[in-house]
Amino acid sequence: MKSVGIDIGTSTIKVVEVVTSNRGIQLTQFAQHTLGLNPAFDPEIETIEFLRTLVSTYDQSTTKFVFGIRQDRVSVRNKIFPFNDRQKIIKSLPFELEEDLPFSSDTAQFDAKIIKTMGGSAEVLACATPKHRVTEALKLMQDSGVEISIMPAEGISFANCFERWNELPPALPSTDSEVDGFIAERNISIIVNVGHTRTLVCALEDGHLIGIRTILWGGKNIAEAIARRYEIPYIEALKEMQTKAFILPTKEGASYDQIVFSDTISAQIRELSKELQISILEFKAEFNGQVRAVELTGGTSQIQNVHAYLTQILELPVNKIQILERFPAIHFEKTPNVDAVIGVALGLAIEGLKKPRNPALNFLRGEFARQNVFVKNLWDKWGPTVQLTVAAFVVFCVYAVVRDHFATNLADQAYNAMRDQAKVIAKLPTRNQNERGVKNFIRDQRKKSQEMNVISGLANMNSSLDIIKKINDATPGKTSLTLNVKKLNVSDSTVQIEGTVASQRELSLLQSALTNVSLDGRVQQLSAGGVQLGANHGQAVPFAYAFKVDRGTKKTN
Repeated sequence: MKSVGIDIGTSTIKVVEVVTSNRGIQLTQFAQHTLGLNPAFDPEIETIEFLRTLVSTYDQSTTKFVFGIRQDRVSVRNKIFPFNDRQKIIKSLPFELEEDLPFSSDTAQFDAKIIKTMGGSAEVLACATPKHRVTEALKLMQDSGVEISIMPAEGISFANCFERWNELPPALPSTDSEVDGFIAERNISIIVNVGHTRTLVCALEDGHLIGIRTILWGGKNIAEAIARRYEIPYIEALKEMQTKAFILPTKEGASYDQIVFSDTISAQIRELSKELQISILEFKAEFNGQVRAVELTGGTSQIQNVHAYLTQILELPVNKIQILERFPAIHFEKTPNVDAVIGVALGLAIEGLKKPRNPALNFLRGEFARQNVFVKNLWDKWGPTVQLTVAAFVVFCVYAVVRDHFATNLADQAYNAMRDQAKVIAKLPTRNQNERGVKNFIRDQRKKSQEMNVISGLANMNSSLDIIKKINDATPGKTSLTLNVKKLNVSDSTVQIEGTVASQRELSLLQSALTNVSLDGRVQQLSAGGVQLGANHGQAVPFAYAFKVDRGTKKTN
């Protein structure tokens, strides 16, 4: 996993790239861009241009970008909750912090960092910031083309450089810390990050952040004092401070110019020390703490002898802390300046590597929750089609319901009408006034109708005698034809006739006459072997014919 922390200060932008590996984390890149301090320059435009150039070198789908809200814009309170479920704690924050916030809880964004659990309770750093601060930060990142994954507070993230951030918060047994009015003393170490316009003061106990303060004082105060003292431009005074600033441990043997320059710087450092003393006293009172040491970092901490000077004023050992010594895998050049200014950016980058067991502080919640870019692009492409499909499906469902409703109504009406007709017309009994009974009634009526048609078709049928009369009328008289009929059978429309005639000529006359009587004009000759001739028939010629006649019946369906 690759995480990039972006620290946008008032004078410089620091960017740190951190990559996780099997052997831990590796600091792969560090970049620092100095913002133009000339009033003719627009710092916001310069910041956007720098970030756009930076982002173009990354694949945002595989990189987490972390940008923090300035700590002086975030309210932080150390609270004890009677439960240790993180989601429950976050839901309780608006009510718990309502009286402590300098702004309305309705317009605030909340999150929390669990310091440790004590049985069923938890010690928590509860954080809140106005929603418009989150909106401003998101707008700056969107204008720069940066897809922010996590948006914590700068000071909370800075503590990652000293905490065991990849471990679960300490789980202690449930104990009552107050016995007979005595509260256990807590050993506190103070880490101070002195920036250009602001100073972060972090209180840690056993390597875990328990409190944080912001002092609105920084190297800019010293640069402005030098500019006033020597009547030189601010930019030139800033360069003098960054390259030559020092505080004399003793004035013996020093020149007048050195003493003046040292006094100018030390006067401003005394202002910082007063604010530090107030913050240390607040930590002591809040946590019943005992401060053992103060460690110093930040760009302004590089002033020569500033640690010794603060030790004298605070009456506490003040030493310079080496942040990069805690990270062995570094792939860029380590210099005192890099070590001094990298803290916040490095802490932000580490925030992007945190696991759910000890999650990152993130104000991008609720209405500010990050949207999945892939899903958004997919919706932009297929959204209208999906909407049209859903609309068509809804219309189809409505049509199906309405159609089913009408079909059911029509079926009920048809059934009721069928029962009425079965009762009135068919006069069926109640038990037969249904679909089956009506079908049986219709089948019976149809059968009766067919039988009536058959009967009506047979009413005008020609009888067998009528057929014989037709054959007799068609046959030549006795003068032309000597006809002796032995057998005459009329079966339906088929007539069979057998007998004898006197000669072949008469046989031809008979066949011609029968052809005229035949329905289809054809006469079929049969075997005449069955005709028995008497003794007085002599040379008689036998015949046997079959043919169709019209019986006058009607076809029925």
